[in-house]
Amino acid sequence: MDILDNLIQTAQISGTINIQCQFQGQWFVEHKSQKNQGIVHIVTSGKGYVKIANEPPRLMQAGDIIFFPRCEEHVFSHNLACENLNVAVQETQSGAFQFKHTGQGERELSLFCATFHYDPHAELIFNLPHMLFLHITQSQLSPLLQLLTSESQRFLTGSRSVIDALANVLLVKLIRAYLAQENHELTGTLNGWQDKRLRVLIQQIVATPQENWSVKRMTDIAHISRAQLMRLFKQKIAISPHAFVMKQRLQKAAMLLNRSADSILNIALATGFQSETHFGKAFKRYYGVQPSVYRKQKRLQN
Repeated sequence: MDILDNLIQTAQISGTINIQCQFQGQWFVEHKSQKNQGIVHIVTSGKGYVKIANEPPRLMQAGDIIFFPRCEEHVFSHNLACENLNVAVQETQSGAFQFKHTGQGERELSLFCATFHYDPHAELIFNLPHMLFLHITQSQLSPLLQLLTSESQRFLTGSRSVIDALANVLLVKLIRAYLAQENHELTGTLNGWQDKRLRVLIQQIVATPQENWSVKRMTDIAHISRAQLMRLFKQKIAISPHAFVMKQRLQKAAMLLNRSADSILNIALATGFQSETHFGKAFKRYYGVQPSVYRKQKRLQN
């Protein structure tokens, strides 16, 4: 797996494309902020405006994808003013999709909406800016939209599984497209990975945090001095190399607690801790609860 695969895995992301919208006439739709959740809007036809607090409205049209990794509050409107006209949004269930529509007359905007849930400490999500506004070419988007449209119009067995799989594909495509843009904003692990001097080292730590990551080993892999290593980690990731390794170990351990049946001792040893006691103390400092409590909470959520 590459660094994006590993970060998606430790973020414990689960997603689905579960809403289809058709807005016409005069319309205004408000999306409230949600905890530990991201939302994606895929504009399939028409145009409208999207606005978030303290920023001017932006035109959105067919081919645009708007991704709010941390589901920041935002509104959609038919006009630039983005005024709340108290227009009622009608909701019905249509197969695997919740169908939302407003107004009468010619359709002005059509879109699909995806939601993603993730671990509260998901490194990947907090490396991204508050909003990603992307335009995906028709050749890239067409296969995905054709499948989505087919699933939304036909009540076929297993539609939910198909749609959930498409959500995972969508997320990877979004992040790929964003990383390919010039002047993109990143923080944390992805920001450090962007630096060629740290790229190989960070990829290896993220892939195998359980290994013995001494400062000497890190400087040898990166071909830089100890002073440069400390400076680059502080500049690019805002934490020390040791703290970075510890964070990767704990996030991998959290993923294993949620997704495996291994004992807590085995998970501790598999992620680089010398004992269950050491692991428990470090885990509680980072996650606020003991590993056993975290596991129970996750199983209740699932």
